[in-house]
Amino acid sequence: MVLAVSGVLGAAYSAYAQTTASLKPRLDALSERDLFQTSRIFDRNGTLLYEFFDAGKRTNISFDQISPLLINATVAIEDKTFFTNQGIDLNGIVRTAMSSLQAGEETGGASTITQQVIKNYVLTNEERAPDRRYERKIKEIILAQELDKAYAKEAILELYLNENFYGNLAYGIEAASEVFFGIHAKDLNLNQASLLAGLPQLPSVYNPINYLERDAEGVFLPGVFLNAGWEQPDYQLPANLSAPRWRQIAVLRRMVEDGYVSADQARLALSQPLRFAPQEVPLNAPHFVFYVRDLIQEQYGQDALTGGGLRITTTLDLDLQMMVQRTAAERIAEIRERNIHNAAVVVMQPNTGQILAMVGSIDYNAVEATRTPGESGNVIDGQVNVATRERQPGSALKPFTYLAAMEQGINPETVLWDVPTEFPLSGGEWYAPLNYNAKFNGPVRMRNALANSLNIPAVRALKLAGITNTLDLLDRVGIKSGLKRGESFYGLSLTLGGGEVTPLELTTAYNTLASGGLYYAPSAILEISDASGQILERFSPEPGPQVVDPSLVAIITDMMSDDRARAPVWGLNSPLKLTLPAAVKTGTSNDWRDAWAAGFTPFVTVAVWTGNNNNEPTEKVESLTGGGIIWRNVMEEIFVWIAEKPRYQQLFAAPFAGATMPTNFTLPDDGSVIRRPICALPGPFGGYNEELFTKSMLTALITPTNTLAPGPELDARLNRIQIPCSAFTKADVVRIPSEEEWTADGILQIQNPETGSDMSILSQGNYCRPIADQSYPEGLRKTIFIWKIPPPDLGERVRYVWSGGSAASGGVSLSSLPDCTPTMFEPPVPVPPVAGAILMPDLRRLGENQAKDRLAALGIPSWQIYVDYQTRERIPGDYDRFAPYAVVSTLPAAGDWIMPGTTVILGIRSPDEAPAPAPPTAAPVVPTAPPNDPLPFPVPPTPSSW
Repeated sequence: MVLAVSGVLGAAYSAYAQTTASLKPRLDALSERDLFQTSRIFDRNGTLLYEFFDAGKRTNISFDQISPLLINATVAIEDKTFFTNQGIDLNGIVRTAMSSLQAGEETGGASTITQQVIKNYVLTNEERAPDRRYERKIKEIILAQELDKAYAKEAILELYLNENFYGNLAYGIEAASEVFFGIHAKDLNLNQASLLAGLPQLPSVYNPINYLERDAEGVFLPGVFLNAGWEQPDYQLPANLSAPRWRQIAVLRRMVEDGYVSADQARLALSQPLRFAPQEVPLNAPHFVFYVRDLIQEQYGQDALTGGGLRITTTLDLDLQMMVQRTAAERIAEIRERNIHNAAVVVMQPNTGQILAMVGSIDYNAVEATRTPGESGNVIDGQVNVATRERQPGSALKPFTYLAAMEQGINPETVLWDVPTEFPLSGGEWYAPLNYNAKFNGPVRMRNALANSLNIPAVRALKLAGITNTLDLLDRVGIKSGLKRGESFYGLSLTLGGGEVTPLELTTAYNTLASGGLYYAPSAILEISDASGQILERFSPEPGPQVVDPSLVAIITDMMSDDRARAPVWGLNSPLKLTLPAAVKTGTSNDWRDAWAAGFTPFVTVAVWTGNNNNEPTEKVESLTGGGIIWRNVMEEIFVWIAEKPRYQQLFAAPFAGATMPTNFTLPDDGSVIRRPICALPGPFGGYNEELFTKSMLTALITPTNTLAPGPELDARLNRIQIPCSAFTKADVVRIPSEEEWTADGILQIQNPETGSDMSILSQGNYCRPIADQSYPEGLRKTIFIWKIPPPDLGERVRYVWSGGSAASGGVSLSSLPDCTPTMFEPPVPVPPVAGAILMPDLRRLGENQAKDRLAALGIPSWQIYVDYQTRERIPGDYDRFAPYAVVSTLPAAGDWIMPGTTVILGIRSPDEAPAPAPPTAAPVVPTAPPNDPLPFPVPPTPSSW
């Protein structure tokens, strides 16, 4: 009998040993299993932007990162003998078996924490099927004991707590702590720990989110007030007790029973309201977040993003992002009535390419349909990231047009004619660009043409540069995806916004200028680590390729930051002039659909787009009103933050390797840019008598082959060089006065001086060429500009006329003008109409006797002069303007002829007090003419005034 029993036991043990040996390798699955973990994206300062997850949220943590209160609560409610059993609870198994026999059905229970780890994380779904429950239990018991031998208790508990499902998409205790309370698992208090420990049994039933109440501080689970003895099983709990609180009390009773806490400590914890974190999934800087998501998916795949537990630290500064978004939204609200509803802004760091802010719309959740008749779509669709959508940039590409033109040989002294010009198109059509105000400004240079966004000079510069060369330069500086349809598609309208670019790529292009011509690709990620903390990638700012000559960048930057150059259109001290030097260019697309501003300082680049998502026109919102004001306000706020917040001082100074952050634009210190005198152009778009040149530009003026060897001798020559004036020559001419400009007394009174300062004035009057060392009446000598117009281009139609000027001479040449002679400037000799007629001089304001003497000198006898004293009543307007006895008027008037025998009447201002009346006399004697007077002239009636 004994042998038989021994044989049975031996066979059973052998079967057990074989089963154990076959199952033991299954434990390797614990170390090899691939569990999903939540990936999180942070701003550069560690602020959570978003969590990427699929099945749920999980963050694995080590045992020592879990609150002891949570550990004790879990052990108390799930497996009180966990730290002493060998993976199974034999007493519990026996009790469960007896209970099931008595009940006539399986009552469950008796699974230790170790068994639950086996069940949930080692056995397959098929093995966990209800119809295989006995087989499953046997495997659990066997493997739990083996697991207990192979793993420390802390390691088993770490597995269990990291993989438990706590409800609300939270897998693992760290995710549960963050989802429910917004804290780490190590910081859980007794109230929080005891509630979480009870959830895994029935997460949906005990989900506290379903029972939360709200007050001014947020959402909470109300406290439960219990009396002494509450820990006893027969204590009557409140009837209205919520399910999660009921389960929490069960946990705390076990903790008191096992001596982890006292009854009073547990009762106090229960009485406290349990505050919960907001349950909305945080989504900060959504457009930027999803931009980074796409980068991660492309490089690491979807599974790594949603379940790989990646920690992604980005370049974004959330505070800066929120300021930029608020600033953009405020401006759009101010001009919304002009049918403009959205904005996009990108802030980038020079010399690194880091994206510090990306605002894809003013409100991620805003959607508004158009109300404009004939239009369709949404004027704002907040979830569309306009920062990465292509839009027409208007004139914002002009700086790159002029850069390309300088690369192809023009220099800042080159004249670009802003005159009516038609360029040929295919099919026999012509392209005739206009300025924004439809006016032409004549000869201008690059600085003023760029600063005032003149269109015809920009098109001319594009033609000189070559469209293909300009497209190549735009690609080099950062327009990597846009503008790829080829030269024939864009044509000369390219420089006026005939293509499309994204705000992000335009910011990158301007950031290349801010970086001195070094290209830095836009960077959104500082660091990525995996779930184990291993660094997968880390941003390291490496100098980008030199895609544009830094000397050319310095010149274009100087032009873009010149407030004086912008004055003709924008006025001095316009909103584009900031408190620190900044280079900027605006752009408005056709039909007022897009209004841009992009610019930079040495330490930050900002580009702004404003308009409508559906591309419908605004009500003539131009670049300064739309993007320009947002650009200014964002820039100025950044300046304030740098001045007041050390964090931003460090951020913007970081690329300069510990040196002081530069705020001024400077020329290259290698002497590659030289300032030289030039001839100043006349008019509002001129006035500059010096300009910046590169050494190669100046060398080309000495020798077209530009092959002189560099060195001190060449530098000395370049610093002495006189830039020839390619715009004009000057000449002096003198206008010959007309007869109408001479008074009767032979005094020259210049009338209607001619306008203009070029050859066109020669057709407005008679001119002569001045003789050396001769003087001429003031106001008649004039210096005129003789414009050097370029050779005719048979493929263009050009008229060299503009507002207030022309390069045409009206058919008159300088060589055809006579030399000036003295007689040309002498008063004309008057010819009397009849013999004996005398030209009446201007006697006004002379005294009565002086006037008589003057007339006598002309041969007018005294009997032919009649004096008319005029009182205040007769000449009220002139009475106080003349002295007593002064001549007020004459008849004939000055300049008229006194016919022989005609009486001359002098209107004399009477004295202030009328003279005493004359004694009575006979009737007045009327003077009579001499016997032989051919034209007797009777005394006229006394006039009221003359």
